[in-house]
Amino acid sequence: MNILSFKHIGVALLAAALFSACNDIVDINYPDRYTNHGAPSITGIYDVQDTGRISALSSGTLNQMLRIEGTNLANVKKITFNGLEVDVRQVYAESGESFVKIPRKIPEHVTDTLVYETNEGKTALYFPVSIPHVALEALSNEFALQGSEVQLNGDYFDLYNFNDTTDNSPVSITITNSEQGYSQKIHTDSCSETFTSIRIPKDCPDNSLITFRWKEMGKDMSKTVPYRMKNALLFGDFTGDLGWWNDWGKNLVTDGTKSGDPESLGMSFLRIKGTFDSWSWNSTGIGCNWPNQDFTDHPENYVLKFEVCTNSSTPFADYGASGASGSPNGGYCFDFNTAGVSRHQWDPVSTGLRNTYGKWVTVSIPLDKLCEVKQNDGTIKHVLPAQGSWAAMEFVMQPNNNEGWTVDHSFGQFRIEPKNY
Repeated sequence: MNILSFKHIGVALLAAALFSACNDIVDINYPDRYTNHGAPSITGIYDVQDTGRISALSSGTLNQMLRIEGTNLANVKKITFNGLEVDVRQVYAESGESFVKIPRKIPEHVTDTLVYETNEGKTALYFPVSIPHVALEALSNEFALQGSEVQLNGDYFDLYNFNDTTDNSPVSITITNSEQGYSQKIHTDSCSETFTSIRIPKDCPDNSLITFRWKEMGKDMSKTVPYRMKNALLFGDFTGDLGWWNDWGKNLVTDGTKSGDPESLGMSFLRIKGTFDSWSWNSTGIGCNWPNQDFTDHPENYVLKFEVCTNSSTPFADYGASGASGSPNGGYCFDFNTAGVSRHQWDPVSTGLRNTYGKWVTVSIPLDKLCEVKQNDGTIKHVLPAQGSWAAMEFVMQPNNNEGWTVDHSFGQFRIEPKNY
């Protein structure tokens, strides 16, 4: 047999082998994840963070991302919560599950219903979505200078048309000072999901009230907050009695003109700057005549307020989650005429305040919490001076850790105001 014949035989054997191999291929049927075979059916709804699908949801919140499980969920045409449509372009859906975000909008009517529609039909089920209220607390800096932009502390302003600055806006903001005959209507200066502010008019007098009015689901709502209540100041700008038993307090007073000072809000303030040893006791006293007997008789109706400013490089100490209960994040203490018996340890971190990044922010402490004295029988007595008597506020800074503190913290405008206006 010649060489050519061997070549022909080899080619024939190779062809046969390939033909045999082709006949041995196994067809694998992958499931079609994007075809529906009937109307949609929902068997469970989970928060997308619940990856183990441990806790099925019976209700939701605005802007919540959901994993919806069931059958025939692909090819979404329309999804609504309380009649509000989901942007289906943002929905990922297979036949067995879909990922959907609840719209961050306020519905015209609350139906507590989820409607899910595909190319094969639709289904509806009871699924209420909680509707938040405007959470307007106060100005972030109640002593901001006239002409300044001031953030509103709170949430959900954009959902209730606070961003509508037209003459026909359903939101009304009015600044008034009845003693000076001042009244000025303004709008928000900025309003988004994360930040809302107003700008104080340049001619706005001190001791004014700002009243916000808006509608929620057809109901009229309002809230009044104070602005620069100088008539409530206890110690003015610290030019009076300060640091009478030592000079530490007197050396803290500054006016915004020294190197590194934060901006003055129109008055002198206390600036504590430097490194302080662990557990060192640094205290001063500030005095005044107690201005109001109702503070003493009904402290639950009032708050101690002041503005605080932290250099961005020296935030308040944060020792962990235990700070909220045991106050180990404290280190600053206050008391009025009780020689430390009712000394209140202020824990800013537990209230969400750690760093003001060089800006002034207003702090509010319930007056009844400030003056609690536990009696031998376990009851709580509130101890405050009588009206007209001499009142001394002890102000203490004690680094309550084993390393000491390096701080640059400023305090000003100590005052007592009504809890609500």
